[in-house]
Amino acid sequence: MMLSRLSYLATIGFLGVLSSACEKESTEGPKPIESAAPQKQALDPELARAVAAASARAKGQTPGEAQAGGPPPTGIFAPGAADREAQKGAPPKITLGAEGSEPRVSLQPAQPKPGAKTNGSIQIELQSDPRQGGIPIDFALTLEAQKPKEQSDAPAPVTVIARVNNAGVALNGAPPELTRNIGKLKGTKVEYQVLPDGGGTGFKFELAKGADQNLEDSVRALSDALAVITLPYPEKPVGVGAYWMATSRDGLFGLDLVTYRLVKVESVENGRVNLSVNTKRYSAVPTFDLVGLPPDAPREMREFQALAEGKLQIVPGTGFPASGEQMSLLAAALGKGNQPAGTLQLRTSAKIAFGK
Repeated sequence: MMLSRLSYLATIGFLGVLSSACEKESTEGPKPIESAAPQKQALDPELARAVAAASARAKGQTPGEAQAGGPPPTGIFAPGAADREAQKGAPPKITLGAEGSEPRVSLQPAQPKPGAKTNGSIQIELQSDPRQGGIPIDFALTLEAQKPKEQSDAPAPVTVIARVNNAGVALNGAPPELTRNIGKLKGTKVEYQVLPDGGGTGFKFELAKGADQNLEDSVRALSDALAVITLPYPEKPVGVGAYWMATSRDGLFGLDLVTYRLVKVESVENGRVNLSVNTKRYSAVPTFDLVGLPPDAPREMREFQALAEGKLQIVPGTGFPASGEQMSLLAAALGKGNQPAGTLQLRTSAKIAFGK
């Protein structure tokens, strides 16, 4: 079986984990997905209740009804059910749970002003094998809000282009070939739109000319990190203790997912707002169409899990993040019914620093 591009960044690749899992499960039986996701107990209780409440409000149900018919315990929506939670292409839905204590601060305007720019860095580390660490990649970036081609008085998305000014391996003793290839990511671009409420949409990337295609997944992870820190904010001013749920239809590594983000205001200090962000994602479809899987790899899923937790610091009114970090887990148990084919998992960490 040909290894995926992720194997380029981890000695034993994503599909290598699948291959070894298949061999073990043929004699040991299916491995529960929980064993691949120790974060679950730490994140789920409060987030699950918030997800159920948001789902209930979207459908005009009570929270009890949402628990019975809301987001599925397997992590996979039934056909058509995801569309009732979040339509493709629709802006994020914001449900404000509490405004927090006084004094409160407005997080609007949430869009960067056309022509505004900021410099900074995002460090991405992918880990596809729990038995060893990943390779951290430092991306030096410029985020620049583009000026609109046509003037309009109506609220409109602002296009942002993130340009990679430099890329390097943040690890001593990295193989020279890997260091050279990662350096060729200089000139890579990620483009997206920031909606009036601050939410990001339409993320797409373009590898630099001459860049190694095997590194595409690291750039996709960079794009996903930008998506995570481009959050929608409520219209009302908020203070410490405020929280809201943002529900959206987006993707992670090209997958079709319904995403719930529970955002809390932890503190407001010196004009900066510190947020905690807990994320839970559900698959909108029963197939695992990860970019890079070989044609003969199984696509059917028995269970899916995608969790993330992180912190973000913002300066209200700038439209750009200041700093933050995130840890995320993506796991899928593949196979039909009683014919398990293995468990895939991918951990990603991101460290963000802008305003340099």
